[in-house]
This record gives sequence, structure tokens and C-alpha cells, in this order.
Amino acid sequence: MKRLGNICFVIALIFFIAASGNILYRYGKIVSNKIWKPRVVCEVPLHNFGAVNIEKECVHEFVIKNNGGNDLVIHKVLVGCGSCVAVEDFTKTPIFPHKNGIVRLKLLTTPLFDKISKEVLVKTNDPKNPNLILTLEAEVIRPEKSGNNKSDNKEVAEQSP
Repeated sequence: MKRLGNICFVIALIFFIAASGNILYRYGKIVSNKIWKPRVVCEVPLHNFGAVNIEKECVHEFVIKNNGGNDLVIHKVLVGCGSCVAVEDFTKTPIFPHKNGIVRLKLLTTPLFDKISKEVLVKTNDPKNPNLILTLEAEVIRPEKSGNNKSDNKEVAEQSP
């Protein structure tokens, strides 16, 4: 009878702990619920293209890792300036635990000049970090057009007799 009472106590304790949300039973093991959440990580959230010509196409693929214990979902990729950054692609299927996904961005250099920095917001289902910020940087160089510059024409005029 005492043994039956102990078994009932253990079963009641397991149900109580499971109901409180502190543990889960997965793959034959009792583990903490905290590790079964997705965790978004981008080890290099900033990419600098360096000095680029205005005509150069600048595309970069960020690697998004899921360091959690549940599937990571990228809900949206939002750009602040649609005329400066375009979302080429991103992983639309769930990223399994300890696997990688991507966010591919294109920097549109035509409307830009000088040193620039553009941020992109990645919305995920990570409960601790639902908003991941990725940054693209570059120094956009516009080529000088020979003969069209007023200072070039002024020098030619001064050299004429």
C-alpha cells in the first residue's frame, strides 16, 4: 500500500511540474522548457562593401542561425528605405534547430553617394530577440565625366590664345 502511495505521489508530481511549464518530455528525456525555444543568431550582422562604383551591383547574403531548440521562422524582412535596399530572398521555411537560413539583400547604389549605412529589420519568432537588425555599409563613388565638368572647360578656355 505504501508503494502504491509513492507511485501516485511521483505521478502527481510529474503532472504538476509539466503543467507548470517548467519541463517537457522530448526524445525520452525530461528537459527544461527554456531550451525548446528558437534563438536567432547572426554572427556577422554588418557587411561593409567598401568603396564601390555607382554602377556596381552590391549583393550580400547574411547567414541566420537557429541556436535554439525549436524551429525558427523569419516572418518578414523590412527595409527602411525601399529605394536604397532591396530584399532579394530570405528563408521562408522553418529553420530547424542548429541549422542555417539566409537573408539576401541588394544595396541599390544609384540614388546614393558618399559613405552610407542602411539597416534592415528581420522579424522572427524568437521570443527573446524577435527583431534582428542587419546593416549594409558602403562608400559610393560617382565617376567624374571628362569634358562635362565646368572646371575642365575653364582650364581649356584659359589655355586658348
